[in-house]
Amino acid sequence: AEFDQFIKSLREEKRLDRIGYLVMVRVKPSKANETKIISLAGKYFYACPEGYLTHVNYTRLDKMQKAKIKVKIINKKRLDDLKEAWYMVWINDDTQDKILREKFEPLFTHGHTRVIRIQPEDEEFLTANLFRYSILEEALLPLKVLDEKVIAPRVELDPKIQELILKINKTDMTSTVQTLENFRSRQVRETGNARATNWLAGEFAKIGSLTVATPTFNYNSGPLSNVVATQKGTKDPNTVIVVCGHFDSTTSYGSKDAPGADDNGTGAAGVLHVASVAGRLPLPFTVMYCCMNAEEVGLVGSKAIAKKMAATEGLKIKAVLNMDMIADRDDNQVAVIGNSKSNWLIDVFKDVAKLYTGIESKPLYDSDIWYSDHSSFWNIGASAILTIEGYPEMSAHYHKPTDLVANLDPALMERIARSNLATLLTLDSEKNK
Repeated sequence: AEFDQFIKSLREEKRLDRIGYLVMVRVKPSKANETKIISLAGKYFYACPEGYLTHVNYTRLDKMQKAKIKVKIINKKRLDDLKEAWYMVWINDDTQDKILREKFEPLFTHGHTRVIRIQPEDEEFLTANLFRYSILEEALLPLKVLDEKVIAPRVELDPKIQELILKINKTDMTSTVQTLENFRSRQVRETGNARATNWLAGEFAKIGSLTVATPTFNYNSGPLSNVVATQKGTKDPNTVIVVCGHFDSTTSYGSKDAPGADDNGTGAAGVLHVASVAGRLPLPFTVMYCCMNAEEVGLVGSKAIAKKMAATEGLKIKAVLNMDMIADRDDNQVAVIGNSKSNWLIDVFKDVAKLYTGIESKPLYDSDIWYSDHSSFWNIGASAILTIEGYPEMSAHYHKPTDLVANLDPALMERIARSNLATLLTLDSEKNK
């Protein structure tokens, strides 16, 4: 009888562990509690005063409940159910909120964020109505205990960095953005996306000192590729700094023209031109220069990279620098967005940018602005910031066929890219090891 009960319990546990639970873990957001969430769930999607929104299987949920951690189950479904998925949607205003609610009933609501459960084909509705969204990652990631200790580098003028950043110039960057614009559309379903992938990989390969790859990942329209150029660290190769920006583009549903000069040819150009300088230097930490794909359709490419990094034993992410839309209206200011884990990185960037380029930063500390690739790294507990031309102001050409090089302000792009290069070199320095 005891053996029969044992077999029954095993079968029950196996059956239950096929279920994924979307839950709110009710602990106050903080660096310490973020570390706790990663150790219990392996990831989280969103933090708010109520707690952390995350996804677990039965075993992890049971462990939380036995530890007397307050958990609210929001929704559940089979882990192998690909017919539906959870999407996190950013709402700009009451009009967008009304449009979304007429079609879907949100499972979770806070601030600008809504979570819905939809079928993949419903994604066209989100695209057609210009929603920004993220597909919630349902893969179970390894449980990790994060290193909470962060020692921010001292920011002081380094003549070598001051000289190196001048190698990034607006003329060369504009030429790169123009090439990306010339693909007509880099939307994930258009041929220009694959051609841009290959062109970017070729440009990184020309640097000569980087290992270049185009790792594939699955999207509902078919396989896509990111572009990843890796510079192995000379002293501590298991510590990694990520410099990233997406290269796919989009416009309103049905348009074949998605030139995406500002969004985000400028950010992709920033990554390439930072790599063209830093990639030729001996740096103690490894740097991954990533041009992400499928950002416009749910941050899918960056999630694939973050998931792989989270599963790599012994790898430590020191910092992530994400550039998205960096060339509209030169008011000598850049918005710098980070969460509670990344506030120190905002301060480093702010001080470095002012020191080397004179640009002013608009810091957004403890932010919940998740709609670019930096948040894929927040989800796995890494320090990550977004540099963007403005917030909440948006370019008048955002997601329109008029997002052209002719409508950019390249001087702003130059200063933001130089600031990211200077920040990278400040972080990836032997004296700050």
